[in-house]
Amino acid sequence: MKVNTLFSVFAIVLLLSLAIGIASAADVLKIDERRSYVRTVEGEQIPYTDFLNTDQFEGEVLEFHIYVDKTGVPIPDNYVLELRTNLEKPRDWRLGDDIYHSASVIVWQGKDEHAYPFPSPIRLTGVVPEPIKQVKEPGFEKYNIEGIGKDDVFVELTVGTSRSGDSLETIQQKLSPPMVFYSTDRGIQDAERTINDSLGAANAKVGETTKMEQDIEGLYEGGHPGWASKLAEDYNELASTIEAPPVALYVVISVMLGLILGSAFVYVYVSRGGGKGVDISQISSELDDTSERITEKSSSINALSTKFARSEDAEKRSMARELVRLRASLNEISNEIRTISDKIRGVK
Repeated sequence: MKVNTLFSVFAIVLLLSLAIGIASAADVLKIDERRSYVRTVEGEQIPYTDFLNTDQFEGEVLEFHIYVDKTGVPIPDNYVLELRTNLEKPRDWRLGDDIYHSASVIVWQGKDEHAYPFPSPIRLTGVVPEPIKQVKEPGFEKYNIEGIGKDDVFVELTVGTSRSGDSLETIQQKLSPPMVFYSTDRGIQDAERTINDSLGAANAKVGETTKMEQDIEGLYEGGHPGWASKLAEDYNELASTIEAPPVALYVVISVMLGLILGSAFVYVYVSRGGGKGVDISQISSELDDTSERITEKSSSINALSTKFARSEDAEKRSMARELVRLRASLNEISNEIRTISDKIRGVK
C-alpha cells in the first residue's frame, strides 16, 4: 500500500514538473524588471515594480522604459508582439527606430526580427486619462452608466499570432508583471479624506459599523465620490442627533418618573382637601404640560428603540424590546395624568 502511495505521489510530481516545463517553454520573452522604469515629467525615475498599483493624477505625462529579453526558447516564425495601452494622446510607442501613435500596435514580426536580440527598451510616452469608469447602479444593472473614480490604466505586452498585422488572432503569452496603475485627481483624493473622516467620527458616536456606512463607501468605490462625501458628512451630523448612551437614557427615564410621581402627589393632595387657596386650574394646566412632555419623551424612546432594533448586537436588540414596552407604559401613564388633570378640574 505504501509503495503504491509513493508511486502515485511521484507520478503527480512528475506530471506537475512536465506541465511547468511546458508552460515555461511557451514563454519566449520576459520583462527585465531590474532595468525597466517610469519617468515622470518632473524627471523622477521610478523603478518598474515600484510604480505598479500607484495613483497618478489625470493629465500627467509619463514615459515608460520597458526592457525585454528573449528567454532562449525557440520562437515560431508567426509569433508577434502586441503593444497596448489606454494612456491618452499625445501617445508615442518607440521600438528601435520605429514610432507608432495608436493605442495598440503589432511589432516584432517575422523570422528575421526574431533572430536578433530584442531591440530594448520599448519606450512609451502618454498622458494619464481622466478617471471616468463604468459603474454599477443598484436596480439599473442593464444600463451603462459612467461615474468618476479611480480607474485602471494599463500597459500590456502580449505575444501571439496575427494574420492581419493589425490585431492578435491568438494569445500565447502575456508578459508579466503587467503594468497596471490608477488614474485619479485631487478632487477624488479630497473626497476620500472627507469620507474617511466623517465615517470615522460617525462610527465613534454610533459605536459600530452600520449598513449605511458600507453603502456610502460602496458609492465612492462605485464612481460617485461627490455624493458619497456629501452623504458621509450628513451621516456624521445624523449620528450626533441619534447618539444616546445608556447613562443618558437612564437620566431621561428618571426625570420622567419624577414628573409622574409629582403629578400623582398633587392629585392626592388636592383631592383630600389640602392646598386650599391654590389655583386649581393652573395645577391642572401644568399636569397637562407634564403629560405632553412625557409623550414627547416617549417619541424619543421610540426612535432609540428603532435604532437598537436594527443593530447586529443581540443585547441592543433585547434593549429595543424593553424600550418598546417602556414606551407603551409611558403612554398609559401620560393618559392617566391627563385623567388626574381632568379630575382636579372637578374638585370643588
